Parts: sequence; structure tokens; C-alpha cells
Amino acid sequence: MRVLAIVTMGNFFYFFFIFLLFALTAGATFLCHRLGKKFAYRFISVILWANFALHFLKQFFPLYYKNWPYFLAESAFPNLCAFLIVVAPFVFHWGNKYFKDYLYFIGIISALVAYAVPTGPMRTDIHGVDYALELTRYYLCHAPLVTCGFLMVEQGFHRLDWRRSWAIPIMFSGVLAVTCLDQILYGPILKLPGHPYEWVGEHGILNRLSTGSGYANQSMQFGPQSKVDPFFSWLYPYLIPGLMTYRVGGEIYFVPAIWIMPFIYLATFLIAPLMTLPFEHKAMRMDVLAWRDKARLRRLHRRAGR
Repeated sequence: MRVLAIVTMGNFFYFFFIFLLFALTAGATFLCHRLGKKFAYRFISVILWANFALHFLKQFFPLYYKNWPYFLAESAFPNLCAFLIVVAPFVFHWGNKYFKDYLYFIGIISALVAYAVPTGPMRTDIHGVDYALELTRYYLCHAPLVTCGFLMVEQGFHRLDWRRSWAIPIMFSGVLAVTCLDQILYGPILKLPGHPYEWVGEHGILNRLSTGSGYANQSMQFGPQSKVDPFFSWLYPYLIPGLMTYRVGGEIYFVPAIWIMPFIYLATFLIAPLMTLPFEHKAMRMDVLAWRDKARLRRLHRRAGR
């Protein structure tokens, strides 16, 4: 039995859940201001650990245990958000400043993308209790990445520095490599049903257009998803052969995780200062003024030397 999904792109429920995310984040921020930093620390900790537990306990949902062992992969690292959900409580409590930067920047951005393109809630192959549980789980597990990531910085448990943003693309690529290994484990190695089980070719894990690529390539770790080809295929011939792309039987393949790094550097250059500005605008202003003064001194020295 096939039914229409409750959430579709642009319908009432699509915008309702986005509104609810920002309302919950605003409400949690207000609550933390009223009850103090000790409450905020415990609140963030409880939410992150509960989300960590849900990542594994969802295997007891009917939708998951009915599709075991295929859905066992869902409690591993199939995408960026899954990785962050697992590591977030450890990063919050014991991570260094670079890991916390990653949790803030990529956690918030990847969760917002999940809300903007809610692939789980838009499924039409499940219904009834299965759909209700999956809808609830999807939004519950992504919301803490935004709310807790924001509160971690807003409450002063981590201080941002836009000069550290150079490390974000490197860490991002490293996490994508983990998702690649995750899919290789369940595909070519364990050969679980439903996963691409070859390396190249029609059913290859490295082939972004292969059978099962929609699941295996959730975070575009193996190359651009087919649905973005109409917009970006013109760019593919200009990517660096050997470093970013290679060909097998005339078909273009993308170097896993590495191919996307230049684009992540560009996005980081544009977005990181904007996400840092609300919290570190004074320090950023001082940096800009210092760089301006240094540039002015260099020009004076060059003129004096002529």
C-alpha cells in the first residue's frame, strides 16, 4: 500500500517543522538564560546523549527490525548527520576546539539541509505506525544538532575563532572518508542486501549512478548525486583528472571524499565568517583592522624603499 507522505516540499508541514525547529531553539535559549549555565550544560548533555541512544535504539522500531540486517547500517555512519549524532556528546564533553568548531558549523548546516530536503519524511513506501515513528525520529534526531550546537557557543561552552575555519574542510573530508568506509563495509565486504556490492560498474559502490547509490551516496561522498547532474554536469570536465576524477570504461568517477574539498573550502570561506559574526564580531573587527594596518605599513615601507 502506497500513501502520500505527510511532508512534501513546500507544503504546510514542511514549513511547520522548520518553524518548530527555530521555535524550539529560541525557547531552549530563553530557558537556559533564565535557569543559568549549569542548567544549560546539563540540558545540552542530556539532549545529546538521548540523541546518541536513539541512533541505536531505533533498531527496535518495527520498520528497522523488519528490514534487518539491511537497516542495521542505519545505526552506523551512512551520512554526515549520523556521524555527528554519534560523536556529538563526546565532542561536547571532551572534544578540543577544532572538533567543537566542526560540531557547530557542520552540525548546524547539515541539520538545516536535512530540514530543507527531508528525505525521510517524504518517503511514500511506508505508512501507518512505521511512517509516524520515522517522521518523529527524523526530526527529533536532527534538531539537537542545531539547538545544541547553537547553545554550546551561545552559552559560552565553546568560543569560535574564524581563523580556525581552515581546518573545517579537512575534517569534513575526513568524516566523508568514514562514511565511505561505512558503505564499503556493508556493500563490497559484507554484501548486505540492498547495498551496492561491487567496486565499479552498474552495481559498483564507487559508481554514483549505480543501483543503490541513493542510499550509499547520501552525503555525496562518492560524487555528485544524479539529481544534481542537470545543474552541475557542465563543471565535471573542469575538475582535476587524477585528483578529483578518473574514468572507468569511459564513465566519469569521482575520487571519494577528496573531490568535494575545493567546494567545501569555498563554502567555508563564504559561510564561516557569517556564522561566527554574531558571537565574535568584536574580535573579527579587530582582526580586520589589524590586517588593514599591516597592509598599510607594508605599502609605506615599499614607498620608503624606492
